[in-house]
Amino acid sequence: MGSYLIRRLLRTLLVMLGISLVVFVFVRSIPGDPAVAMLGERATPEAAAALREQLGLNKPWFFNPQNPLDAQYPKYVSALLQGDLGAGIKSNIPVKDDLGTRFPATAELSIAAMGFALLFGLPAGILAAIRRNSVWDNLATTISLVGVSMPVFWLGLLLSYFFAVKLGWLPPSARLGNETQIEPITGLYVLDSLLRGDLRAMWDAMRHLVLPAIALGSIPLAIVARITRSSLLDVLGQDYVRTARAKGLDFRAVNLKHALRNALLPVVTVVGLQAGALLGGAVLTETIFSWPGIGSWVYEAISQRDYPVIQGGVIFAALVVSIVNLLVDLSYAALDPRIQYR
Repeated sequence: MGSYLIRRLLRTLLVMLGISLVVFVFVRSIPGDPAVAMLGERATPEAAAALREQLGLNKPWFFNPQNPLDAQYPKYVSALLQGDLGAGIKSNIPVKDDLGTRFPATAELSIAAMGFALLFGLPAGILAAIRRNSVWDNLATTISLVGVSMPVFWLGLLLSYFFAVKLGWLPPSARLGNETQIEPITGLYVLDSLLRGDLRAMWDAMRHLVLPAIALGSIPLAIVARITRSSLLDVLGQDYVRTARAKGLDFRAVNLKHALRNALLPVVTVVGLQAGALLGGAVLTETIFSWPGIGSWVYEAISQRDYPVIQGGVIFAALVVSIVNLLVDLSYAALDPRIQYR
């Protein structure tokens, strides 16, 4: 296990280095000049040139003939290895400070979305597999197809229009109402209000979380349901399941204890992969629902050509996805004792 972890960590380091290079080139390929975007109407050629020099944007990207290390990318990697993500060009706030305040919002939304996906996706997939070719199977398959096909932004707008604007049941945006205040502990408002015993604030935070969580979790729900159905159908056809039935074991023991546990490995893999999809989908969801997380933050940074914020947000999201995938791989051994890491 120890050697496996070391190999995975080294591989993650190489992946992060490659991502830093791709993001570095990508953000500098975005049309527009960050100096001009910052200066706005005051963007005279002289002022823009002075600001580019101040920010180091006038230096070569990868190699400086006079001083090989005095280039943008080598300096960026050197600072990155020291844990320095730079400061926002527009706000001059350190990127890691902004990540500390915005990541809990995205984490809370992603956890709620994945919880919604698992809460409804797993039972739907199990029921569809057990009741194969029934009305429930056809219904679950149809709903999963709709969920996969529905764009997140379109579903978010529909949910906001019907449940917030037309019916007025749920708030259309933000994390809390104007009248609610929560003193942060973890940054997860539902958890923080529960820890402080403020049930009214917890209810308000949960109401604001419902619509964006449903919009963001719709695609993972559909995928979890389809993979659960497919995997469970495959396991139900195995010899040991037929043997368990022949021995007279009851319905729950055969389907939930013997079959479902062995069918969960592909589902766990999908859940890990969907962690990255949730962070990617959060850009649209957070923008639609004015959710103050990493997605909306990076979206604003792209429109402002804020290089450090874009780079820091993408690299941090990639790091989170890598950690989640590592945890998913380690969970295989708990689900299937035959799997060993060396």
